[in-house]
Amino acid sequence: MMLFLQQWFGELLKLFARQRTYIGFGAFVALEILILLLIKKFGMGPIQKAIVGSGQSFEYYFSALTVASTIMGFAIFLLGALFLSLVAGDIVAKEGEDGHMRLLLARPVSRFRLLLLKYLTCTGYAFLLVQFFAWTSFFLGLILRGWGGGYFAIVPEVSVVAFYDWGPGLARYALSSLYLGVSMTVISSIAFFLSCFRIKPAAATIGALTYVLVDFIMRNSGFMENYQHLLVTKHMAAWGRILAENIDWPLVWRGYAVILAVNITLFTLGYAVFESRDLKS
Repeated sequence: MMLFLQQWFGELLKLFARQRTYIGFGAFVALEILILLLIKKFGMGPIQKAIVGSGQSFEYYFSALTVASTIMGFAIFLLGALFLSLVAGDIVAKEGEDGHMRLLLARPVSRFRLLLLKYLTCTGYAFLLVQFFAWTSFFLGLILRGWGGGYFAIVPEVSVVAFYDWGPGLARYALSSLYLGVSMTVISSIAFFLSCFRIKPAAATIGALTYVLVDFIMRNSGFMENYQHLLVTKHMAAWGRILAENIDWPLVWRGYAVILAVNITLFTLGYAVFESRDLKS
């Protein structure tokens, strides 16, 4: 077990030694600052109308938590999908392209173990990137509004609207960010699966991004109204139910059971593809 953890740590070091790993972090910070400046200049717009329309005090609920949640709602899915696909699509395909796989497999390590280490690395990156975005948004929200106030949570995808005081709101925000991090591992799993084929890293990245965006568009087009259970973005949105005042746990666990099944299936299929490849030629 200790050797496995050391090898995983080595994979993480290798991942964070690449410049492209940090592009996502930099892009998120730049976007957060831009949105924060726009909020400061133009206000909260539709969020303000929703709070006032619900008969609540905008001044009380215009807090760091509401600002952070709004920033995340704007950007996490599209930008997250882009950068998770970029990193996970690269993790196997790039080393295969460079010929590093032959060197790695020359060590006494199985293909399954090598692939499992890389899969855990890219899913760990997905979770870390979401946490980074959630808490830097919160930190910038603190700069704008300071500590305290209420929390107005709105997730239209799952019809959740809720109002919290500061303490319970902070706890619910932290919990939802953990669930969101798990949801986003689906995107890195798709890119990882494509990366196991003998293709260019860019092709794996574009393929994963295309699949996720098509799934997202079909979900919002209305044409799949009766078949939304077949769309992965439908189940990814289960994290939003954590923000409801009364959490519907059966629906949450059903969504995450599907996410777990999709992740395991993609890893298994990726391993089957990788195991069948001739890495010597």
